[in-house]
Amino acid sequence: MKKHLDYLVINAAPCLAYWIIRFISFTMRKQYVNFEGYRAKLDRGEKIILAFWHGRLLMMPYSYPGKSITILVSQSKDGELIARTVKGFGIESVRGSSTRGWISGIKGLLRSVQAGRDVAITPDGPKGPKEKAQMGAVQIARATGLPIIPVSFNASRKKIFRSWDSFILPYPFSKGVFICGEPVLVDAKSGPVEMEAARLKLEYTLNRLSREADGYFAG
Repeated sequence: MKKHLDYLVINAAPCLAYWIIRFISFTMRKQYVNFEGYRAKLDRGEKIILAFWHGRLLMMPYSYPGKSITILVSQSKDGELIARTVKGFGIESVRGSSTRGWISGIKGLLRSVQAGRDVAITPDGPKGPKEKAQMGAVQIARATGLPIIPVSFNASRKKIFRSWDSFILPYPFSKGVFICGEPVLVDAKSGPVEMEAARLKLEYTLNRLSREADGYFAG
């Protein structure tokens, strides 16, 4: 019985989630702040690493105006649901996390970059700590030379779950805002000190963008 239920969930839930996200987006009045430089990079064919907090990932397919992107998701059941859901948006996935399969995940992202795809990562995923950047995005940036583009999101009306990441579910017919920050660059010759500085800069920037997004509809 449990296996049958798990089979239904893993196959039906992503399809349902996909259409829920599409419906929310269709009814949402979206605003994009500081996206000009980001779009210009993609229009010139430059490749990027997109970074956003785990709790704000639901609407992130609509933060990417490029042609092809691969996201790193965990090897857990939740990761499988995310991978199947984003596939509907034309987003590929590689599996791995800081707690399991990290090396295979990194190799998968590097292969995606070599194939000419952009990549995306949640620096605090898959299990936190919430809004604390791990080193993964910085390591990929050093290996590839690609800029990390930090983006955050919030909505005027939403439910915030009591999960480790305070997951945001926007309500239909709400207003949404995507805010982009300045690229975080990592030199190929960076040592531990420079890597840590880049990690802290990414963490600070994402938290600043999130505070800005959280207050965007206030008052």
